[in-house]
Amino acid sequence: MTESTEVPAAAVFPDIEAAVGGYLAARPELAGVPVGPARPAAFDGTTPLVVLIRDGGGYREDEILDEGWLRIETYGPSVTAAHTLLRTVRALLPGLTRTQFSGFTVADVTEDEGLRGLRRLTDRNHPEFTRYCLNVRLLIHLQ
Repeated sequence: MTESTEVPAAAVFPDIEAAVGGYLAARPELAGVPVGPARPAAFDGTTPLVVLIRDGGGYREDEILDEGWLRIETYGPSVTAAHTLLRTVRALLPGLTRTQFSGFTVADVTEDEGLRGLRRLTDRNHPEFTRYCLNVRLLIHLQ
């Protein structure tokens, strides 16, 4: 018996942090705002920032779909600025379904509700890092 060296599609999930980050960074509404998977080491909480973190998900083998969970955190020089930035990002999310990515398309974007929904968070060790957080689910058609 010989083993196949082909990687199953389920093992190759799209990098939704990079894809959504690229989409948002290219938008004129977010010009000059860093977008990435982590806070830069030198970040001091005084500038706008968008952080994207894949926070789980699942694979539907029969439909060849990836359901990616994405946490979006926005920071700003004030609580109001962080909230305004999140509202801007939130308004741009529906455009993901009209964007062609390499190897996949986003069929649907759904916001989580309740405890995982839109909320304000304060870092106990760094209160200046108050941020807004939104969890969304991306339904991804793999190609």
